[in-house]
Amino acid sequence: MRRRRTIGLLVPLLALALSARARSQALPAAPFASGEVTFAVIVSNAPNFTGHVPVSEAAFTGAELAAAQGHAVVRVADMRTGIGLRDHHMRNAMEADSFALIRFELLGVTPGAARGDTVEVSCRGRLTLHGQTRDVTAPGSVVIGANAVEITATFPVDMTQYGIKPPTRFFGAVKVQPVVTLTAHLRFGAAAAAP
Repeated sequence: MRRRRTIGLLVPLLALALSARARSQALPAAPFASGEVTFAVIVSNAPNFTGHVPVSEAAFTGAELAAAQGHAVVRVADMRTGIGLRDHHMRNAMEADSFALIRFELLGVTPGAARGDTVEVSCRGRLTLHGQTRDVTAPGSVVIGANAVEITATFPVDMTQYGIKPPTRFFGAVKVQPVVTLTAHLRFGAAAAAP
C-alpha cells in the first residue's frame, strides 16, 4: 500500500518536472543543415498550387528554447512551382530583380505543450518581403535532439500588405488570391546522410 502511495505521488511530480523541462528546454549548439519553405496558393477559376523554395541561409542563438532568436533567408529566384511560365510570372509579380531576398527575423519563442522531444511553439518575428517588413506570429513545433533541432512553422501572408499585386491572367478571369500560406521547415545539426 505504501509503495502504491509513493508511486502515486511520483507520477505528478515527474509530469511537472518534464513540463518544466520542456518550457526551458536546452538547445544544442547546431549549425544550419537544411531547410525549405513551401507556399500554398489559392487561385480563382484555375487549380490551386503549391511551390517550394530552399532556405539559403539560417542561424539561431540562445541556449534555451524560450530565449531563441535567429533568422532564415530564401531567394525569390529559387522559388519553383513545377511550371516554368508560372514561376516567371510569380518572380515578375514579386519584382525579384529589385527584391531578391525574403528574410524572417525570429525575435522570440513562446514554448507550449511538450510531447516527448517535441514542443509546440509560437514564433514571433518580422518578415521582410518585397522591401517591406511586417510583424508575424507563426505557430509551429520544435523537435529537440541531443545534437539537432528541427523547426516547423506555418503562417499566412497577405501579399497586398507587402505591396505585391497578385497576378491575374485572361483579363482577370484567373486570379491569384492575395493570402498565401507559408510553411517553413528548418533543420540544424549534422546533415542527414544520403540514401
